[in-house]
Amino acid sequence: MKRNITIFFALLCTSLAFGQGKYGKFLNSKKLALTYKNVKPVDKDDYYQQYYWLVKAEKLKTYPHLADIKPVVLYNFVKKVNPQNPTKKLDDRGKELRKTAELSLDQYFKNKNFQNNDVLLYNLETYVDPSQGEYFTKVDAEKIKQLVPKEFFGFASLNKKTKEETNYYLWVDKKNDKFKIVDIIPNEKDNAKFYASVKQYLPKYKFERKYMPTVKKGSKADKTDKNFFYIMPFEQNKDNIEYKTEDFETFILSQVKREGEAWIGVEKPRK
Repeated sequence: MKRNITIFFALLCTSLAFGQGKYGKFLNSKKLALTYKNVKPVDKDDYYQQYYWLVKAEKLKTYPHLADIKPVVLYNFVKKVNPQNPTKKLDDRGKELRKTAELSLDQYFKNKNFQNNDVLLYNLETYVDPSQGEYFTKVDAEKIKQLVPKEFFGFASLNKKTKEETNYYLWVDKKNDKFKIVDIIPNEKDNAKFYASVKQYLPKYKFERKYMPTVKKGSKADKTDKNFFYIMPFEQNKDNIEYKTEDFETFILSQVKREGEAWIGVEKPRK
């Protein structure tokens, strides 16, 4: 089943981030790994899944443009992109692959051999999603784009099985210690006025999901504008638009450009 990229993810608060699941209290992959001897066979699903989430989040944290993002934010992002795939949901082939991967992982963890080990990581990925099916994606830190410094990021995710690419967008509200994984394309049901405006100026305009947009913040000198994000879809020599939002739920059309013509402002002046 292909991932539906139009779904908005719920607003998550860091106060609720941990304490979920049997091993949710562990914030560090090494500390979790050192508890291996106390893990019961029935708890392996939760244990290795938690270890995988932490390893992936810690890898993202090593990149300079993500250095200011709290580990909890990256951890929850990884959890959203790679949700758990319990053994009971697997087919017979998937269960067999998971069992084989588990035997290898057990040896590494018993011997505390889990530092920079490509074989361990391969078996870990095989374990968390042996079928490489609906959940298995790969987020390359090298492909993470800082669209607005320290506030807004674009993540290119690749499904290794289907080769389908999906763009995710992470908005970090550092002031309120919150974050949100959002869709930058307005929800048509909740933004009827926005779509009516687009249709009025550019009747044939269609949104393109494949390419990441250009995003900029409003003017810091204008308190009524500074919190807005201005979004311009992939720039081509075609019809194009620019629109703005404060919360990635409600959007306002700001400018339009017809092919071969200059940009024109369409937003009504403030009173």
